[in-house]
Amino acid sequence: MDRGTQHTATALIGAVRELTHAARAAEAAAFVAVGDWAAAHTSDEVVGDPITALGEWHEESYAETLAGDQFLELGGPGAPVVAEFCIGEVAAARGCSFDAARRLVGDAVELRYRLPRVHARIAAGEVDVWRGRRIAQATRTLTFEAASFVDRHVAYVAGKATGPEVDRLVAEAAARFDPETTEAERGEADGGRHLTIELGDVAYADPLTGTLRGTVDVHGTLDMADALDLERTVAHVARQLVDLGCDQDLDVRRSIALGEIARRCDGISTLEYDADQPPTQPPTPTRTRREVVLFVHLDQAAITGTLNGMGPGIDACTGTTGIDLARLDTPGAPRGAITAEQVQAWCASPDTTVTIKPVIDLNQHDAVNGYTAPDRIADHVRARWPRCVFPFCTRSSRTADLDHCQAYDHNGPPGQTSTKNLFPLCRRHHRMKTHRELKAGNRWTYRPTDPTRNEPPNALIWTSPMGLRYLVDRDGTRPWPPPDEARDQTHKT
Repeated sequence: MDRGTQHTATALIGAVRELTHAARAAEAAAFVAVGDWAAAHTSDEVVGDPITALGEWHEESYAETLAGDQFLELGGPGAPVVAEFCIGEVAAARGCSFDAARRLVGDAVELRYRLPRVHARIAAGEVDVWRGRRIAQATRTLTFEAASFVDRHVAYVAGKATGPEVDRLVAEAAARFDPETTEAERGEADGGRHLTIELGDVAYADPLTGTLRGTVDVHGTLDMADALDLERTVAHVARQLVDLGCDQDLDVRRSIALGEIARRCDGISTLEYDADQPPTQPPTPTRTRREVVLFVHLDQAAITGTLNGMGPGIDACTGTTGIDLARLDTPGAPRGAITAEQVQAWCASPDTTVTIKPVIDLNQHDAVNGYTAPDRIADHVRARWPRCVFPFCTRSSRTADLDHCQAYDHNGPPGQTSTKNLFPLCRRHHRMKTHRELKAGNRWTYRPTDPTRNEPPNALIWTSPMGLRYLVDRDGTRPWPPPDEARDQTHKT
């Protein structure tokens, strides 16, 4: 690519970025305007208030009331009710259906009155409208206090929070502010656990052709810890089958592995014994121990025993210690809050091995001389960077590679593998950063920020093959320099 072509390509990508930024800003402004319009058509009542009596019941007066404008509960508890007819104006202005406009107004009301921090970031153009609406739709059923909790904790990461992450935070808020209901629902879920093996006659035949297929369907609902144990064992036995010469695909091997696990429960394993020469004495059945891994994250508040100056262990938002909840952070498991009662049930079994991995202070750095990072450094890096650090990537760092920002030199100085030089990159972006080098410089590069150059601390600056730069920190990704600063520099030159 010659210099002229390179300049044209950079200009095209720059135009895409600038126009996208302008479109997002316009969308945010329109969304805020919808909220302002709804705010101008509210009443003094809020969602959750007792329904105002219509007075003495008369069929004619009731019909007349229904014929006029109604106030609708579009947000969660504590949000004001909104006049129905104003939604029609929004639908006409946006060229959409009334139902679509109603959902839009409802999300705007939820964000404006119950999630003000997220709403402010949308208004500032820091969070896409669709992300804010996704959060609003998840919090609609929460109490006002629980919604405030979500707002406080998700606002600073709203620009990159995925749907499952928001759902986990909403579930944690519900558990904190309504623990009795949460525990009751968990008890109901426990009662719904089942494992069904369809051994009926119909299960042996294809439902469409009636052809005998010789297989049955298995489905069920398990406790999370049991599901993790089963997944780990099925995956292990499926790998063993490959070593023994099974050339079936992974799904088939996993189904075979489940049958093998069932046979192992009797102490006999076709993987371990020759069918022509069975053992003279059946081995004693053994039970695999369950392992519960707990990652304990300690911050300054936990070390000193105070939170926000409100006394020992008191959360300023909830007014509680929060010790009734635990946070699951185990590779292969969904991350999020769970009740302490469930952890107690897992750990109470004599067949459970509990491993506690402390991450004491993420501000302390560690280094080793070898290329491969030990577990303590890998856990430290992944705790500091929960996601792949490539621009806009949302993949979890738990399954990501650890990349040396400054390439490892086998003849270089000691301590190159350190918490300062390692960053998580998912496999795709690791390959893109490392191997896409058609010619010198034609690849993505990144470096830590330098506060002495007026750059934010604890962040990374990525440079694309086209020369465009992006800043990545724990809050997400944004162009660098910011569009307004870049435009000012262009005018000055």
